[in-house]
Amino acid sequence: MADNDFLARSRDAGTDAVQKGQDALEQLLSQIGRASEQMNKASQDQARQAQELVQELLERGQAASEKLLENLERELRAQIALVRKDMEKIEKRLNAVGRAVQAMPPRRAPAKKTAAKKAPAKKTAAKKAPAKKSAAKKAPAKKAPAKKAPAKKAPAKKAPAKKAATRATPR
Repeated sequence: MADNDFLARSRDAGTDAVQKGQDALEQLLSQIGRASEQMNKASQDQARQAQELVQELLERGQAASEKLLENLERELRAQIALVRKDMEKIEKRLNAVGRAVQAMPPRRAPAKKTAAKKAPAKKTAAKKAPAKKSAAKKAPAKKAPAKKAPAKKAPAKKAPAKKAATRATPR
């Protein structure tokens, strides 16, 4: 019986060891379960807090954008008002200048002077072509200075009329 006792005690000791191992394992699993639940709750809380923070930032950004748009609109309206005032001042000045110009007596040139101006204009056009050729031929112009001197005296008197006529023609 001593053998039976030894076997019974060994069996009981083994059963106790298995039972203690199972209890320890169950305890460990329940601790892990509670820890995972706590971590799950914590992560949900953090996710909720992060969502709230994002929502708050979006609202702040939208409010800041609206405020900026209001400020820009107000500034633009002020600038447009200033430009309008400036345009009105310019318009008044232009109207005053226009009235002053209309109040001035018209200046009319005699018919003889206009006819005299037109005639030299034709001569200048005829003389300009040879002048360009002589400018291109610099060497022959230097060879005959005596011949050109008398020719220059006659047109020199009419030169102001020619310049005025040529300037009026292109415009």
